[in-house]
Amino acid sequence: MNTSNPTLKSNIRNATLAKYRSRGKNVSNLWLVYSPKTDSDWILPSDRQLIHWLYYLEANSEVQSFNVQPEPILSQDDDEVRATELDAIVYYRNGQQEWHEVKAGTDRDEPSHHSQKTAQTIAACKARVSYRRFNDLDLKPVMKIAMRWFKAIGYAAAIRGEQHTRCNNELVMLFKELKSGNISNILNKMDEYDSAIVIGLVIRMAIKGLIRIDLSKTTFGLLTPWEFQG
Repeated sequence: MNTSNPTLKSNIRNATLAKYRSRGKNVSNLWLVYSPKTDSDWILPSDRQLIHWLYYLEANSEVQSFNVQPEPILSQDDDEVRATELDAIVYYRNGQQEWHEVKAGTDRDEPSHHSQKTAQTIAACKARVSYRRFNDLDLKPVMKIAMRWFKAIGYAAAIRGEQHTRCNNELVMLFKELKSGNISNILNKMDEYDSAIVIGLVIRMAIKGLIRIDLSKTTFGLLTPWEFQG
């Protein structure tokens, strides 16, 4: 009889099935994604939460880490104690913590969300953390940029678990020397290394905030500009 622990793949499969079954009548997409920032796999239960993760968490250099599957929190008001689930707990580089909730629609005072909003606001106040709600007014304007990051993150995912220390160190020194440029410049300077590895490391550094890449005008590619942030 095999008594070994479940494999990573089986854990992911079981978690995905559990998320799928918990949707009930909700027919939104499920996204299984890899986050270079947390070096973790996450299951996102909607397209809106995918955009939120890409733009406001993964690509946001001010965010150090996050949890998009936090445990339920308890909130108590004058009437009752409630358990409520957040969509993300975010940890910023400046030490601040922020709680996020993602909703459909454009009405920030949607009556059907009032009970949840009240419970989460009270809990955040008691925990002395910031609380922010996102809806289509926040997500639709950044959707194109977010999906451009999806492509870029794929390069970092391709070298998941690989250090490439020598290449990484040379790349850092090159960024410090050049200060700015585009992806093509970097590949030309680092031509002794596999280009896929170099690009994967570039994306890791962009996500960590060492450099800034600009995806506001076009998708990620050889002409994508970068700037050293230090």
